[in-house]
Amino acid sequence: RKGEGSHNQTMRILLAALLTIMIFEVVIAFHSQPCGRNEVHKEGMSSNCGEHRCGRKVKRCRRDARTGCFCKNDYYRDRGPSGPCVVKKKCSK
Repeated sequence: RKGEGSHNQTMRILLAALLTIMIFEVVIAFHSQPCGRNEVHKEGMSSNCGEHRCGRKVKRCRRDARTGCFCKNDYYRDRGPSGPCVVKKKCSK
């Protein structure tokens, strides 16, 4: 049949592309680290308002959109940006 070869080639290319995307997604999911204790994954959060921080009050939220692990509600980030999330009474400051 006329054109059957190009149709098969197109289908092979689409199948290869789909397979590549699926493998890429699995690799990303495997390598992404889960959030720590008392953290949740959030998307599109302000980098300085996405969570409470011990000893720090925010006057104005930044308009950036950060994705990652943030302290759960009612928990506070202690000892810097990579510190643990604790209840307010456990803050070191």
